[in-house]
Amino acid sequence: YNLHLTLHFIGNVDRAGADCMRRRARSVGGAAFELIIDNCGHFGRARVGWLGSARVPDALLDLHRELGRSLRICSYEPEERNFEPHVTVARRLNRTPGPPAFDPLVWKVDNFALVESRAVEGGVRYRVVETYPLA
Repeated sequence: YNLHLTLHFIGNVDRAGADCMRRRARSVGGAAFELIIDNCGHFGRARVGWLGSARVPDALLDLHRELGRSLRICSYEPEERNFEPHVTVARRLNRTPGPPAFDPLVWKVDNFALVESRAVEGGVRYRVVETYPLA
């Protein structure tokens, strides 16, 4: 599957930077949690449709914050804007879609991952480089 929720977008890094980030990610702990996917929306400028949670669990916000702090050691600067956790499900939308009706999905989150993206014909493919467990 090509679906994911981005905690931090890193961008291009050299091998030393990637090694540093893997080491720092291994040091980040956190509690496992459930994310209820019960909301949807559209980012107009980016032309993408997304699924998300009406109430973001504190454990997800804590994980985002702690990972960002830890990666600073690797010369990474987290984005200043608010963290809006979402899963992109549609791209290149020409109009705002109506809200779909769906039953809430329960996503049991017990790890996070470093993921590499590669441009391929027709889009992007993601590959898990390393996963990190949550307690």
